[in-house]
Amino acid sequence: MRRALPTVLLAAALLAASPVFAQAEGDTDELVRLPGQGLVKPDSAPAQRNLDRLVPGGGLFASFDANADGRISAEELTSGTRAAFLIADANADGQLGALEQQDWAADLPTRDDTLANPVRFDPNLDRVVTFEEFRAVIAELATNYQDDRGVIEIANLSAPDPKPERGQRRGPPPGPPPDRIGADSN
Repeated sequence: MRRALPTVLLAAALLAASPVFAQAEGDTDELVRLPGQGLVKPDSAPAQRNLDRLVPGGGLFASFDANADGRISAEELTSGTRAAFLIADANADGQLGALEQQDWAADLPTRDDTLANPVRFDPNLDRVVTFEEFRAVIAELATNYQDDRGVIEIANLSAPDPKPERGQRRGPPPGPPPDRIGADSN
């Protein structure tokens, strides 16, 4: 019985380590980017250029402001969503493939991982995004920014600056202390 114990422990250790070895061999997984704040591209429309960073979907919503009043009404949201889908549907077949959606997202005024993620728009994972699926995602995202009347204020689409990475300093860079005015110089 005592001789079997080391063999059992060795077998258990090997079994526990096998997923680690298998993962190390197959490290060819693609990087999955999580949704984040959109950086405004330099050649974007004037409404977006007034903001440095936009909330997820902010650049798309700002492009829906047809009358340039700084507000996206429910009607503008509806017509903008329809227009965005028609633009994204490059082959005009009434549905989006993953590449069509990613190309469309790349042409938006912001770099926005939220809109470039095909899985977000395809909840049933059939690899096809219908207009209804597209509309539902845009409508769900819009609810994060709409007021009680269903209006989105473009000014409210500004995203906060990201928090500094761990170990980064806030404030002015380190250096010699500033001269003190009126200090004694013995």
